[in-house]
Amino acid sequence: MTPEDWQAVQWDSGCGEGLFLTVMYHGKRFHVSLLPPSSPDTIEGPLISKFDSMDDEDEDETLAIQEEIETIVYEAGRSIWTQLAPPLPDGPELSDLHSLLYPETFSFRFITNNGKAELVPQEIEEAHYHDRFGMKIVNDMGIPQYSSKDVRVLETLVGQGYIAQVLVEGKEMCCKSGDDAFWQGIEREFDCLCKVARSQLANSIRVPQLLGLVTSAETGMIIGILEEYIPTGVLFDLRELEDEDMEASTERRKKWGAQVRETVDLLHKIGVIWGDGKPHNVLIHKETDDAWVIDFGGSYTEGWVDEELMETLEGDEQAVGRILKFLDI
Repeated sequence: MTPEDWQAVQWDSGCGEGLFLTVMYHGKRFHVSLLPPSSPDTIEGPLISKFDSMDDEDEDETLAIQEEIETIVYEAGRSIWTQLAPPLPDGPELSDLHSLLYPETFSFRFITNNGKAELVPQEIEEAHYHDRFGMKIVNDMGIPQYSSKDVRVLETLVGQGYIAQVLVEGKEMCCKSGDDAFWQGIEREFDCLCKVARSQLANSIRVPQLLGLVTSAETGMIIGILEEYIPTGVLFDLRELEDEDMEASTERRKKWGAQVRETVDLLHKIGVIWGDGKPHNVLIHKETDDAWVIDFGGSYTEGWVDEELMETLEGDEQAVGRILKFLDI
């Protein structure tokens, strides 16, 4: 078992190149690499194979395998965590975006030594985590810019603040930022939301409004975007309708389906492709019970958009059709 304040914030698998885990613990960030072993009878070998072969659609299996790996990694570095990440003193924790994105960072490789699991320190290029170059975003609309130290994090929604509910100048917003592995998707989202903002249909399309840009307090480079925060209630997104305990009348389902259809049609009229249509990317507004389309980072999700139709009009049509079928309307 891992302690309550141990949080695995990112998992990456290199398709035969190994398994890479990022953990936050007591305000410190740890990168742990499990690389393919050069000899048999290692601890990391079976863990990598098990992770690579798990069914991503089976949430219970995924969580069980991740928990198993986390526990083994934690036990292997128990003395390291105690030394490098002692418990934080009582009192309010740092809550600005900069502190969340750029904590003190350590890197280790997980190895098997004489049949026992060990963590071996690795060098880390710290400058990489301070984003020397920034996103490829041209702010020709005069969108307000805010320092990462002036963005207060209320709740992390995905990863280590990569998507977060934040407070900026007293207003709640949704922030999308993170390291450069996420930048291409965020840049695409920025371009899509800019097209919406410039269009005559901006007030008719139920997508988050673009509200600002986030710059690094260290370099001044753009490292994130700020969007309208969509408040959700018991039903967070359409995907949760898979839960047998989550009920929604046929009338509500028909309304949501029609709203998704209308939103995607309007997006296509102004030259915007949704790109990763699926129930997970349709939020239900807590106050109005309306369906809002989110996530313009592109790519595709198996079962909702075929890979060859990724980021195309045809792919969006396929996604909408499958969402309507999912809603059983």
